[in-house]
Amino acid sequence: MSEAKRLFFGIGLDQRMTEHLEAWLTNSVTAKKPHTKPSNWHLTLAFLPNVSAEQQAQLIEFARALQVARFSLMFSETGYWAHNGIFYLKPDFIAPQLKALAEPLRSKGTELDIYDNHYEFSPHITLYRSHKPCPETNQAIVPCSLQVNQFHLYHSYRTEADGLIYEPIETFDLI
Repeated sequence: MSEAKRLFFGIGLDQRMTEHLEAWLTNSVTAKKPHTKPSNWHLTLAFLPNVSAEQQAQLIEFARALQVARFSLMFSETGYWAHNGIFYLKPDFIAPQLKALAEPLRSKGTELDIYDNHYEFSPHITLYRSHKPCPETNQAIVPCSLQVNQFHLYHSYRTEADGLIYEPIETFDLI
């Protein structure tokens, strides 16, 4: 029997946005430790811990059947959750298509007894993790947009050499 995987559905960032965020963090944010790895930046749609191979196949089949139109997200606001030290970038507006993606994917995780998230969907891009106190923003981020044409199923795992890795294992195009 194969080992259960820690997965999540998410939206990756394009190179332009990744470079924009990295430059802003380097030049305009003062922090006590490094930001999260740019290669791991994403917006989570649905968290799915301990997924069996059979459940993974069902999730992929379900995600392939979703019919959601392409959309864009604008980002100009940050936030901070003090309880876990997460400093994040959040969309200025939650597009209906974003909810149309996240809600069924989260519900499918519940239906398959993978994860029942009791928190309301709160889309964000984690920039610092376990950072207390909140990093100091010396200059607000210049607003940036992300065109969302696809989403991914990611495998989350750690290696001794590279630390935490979020590897896309399936990609799903929007219509």
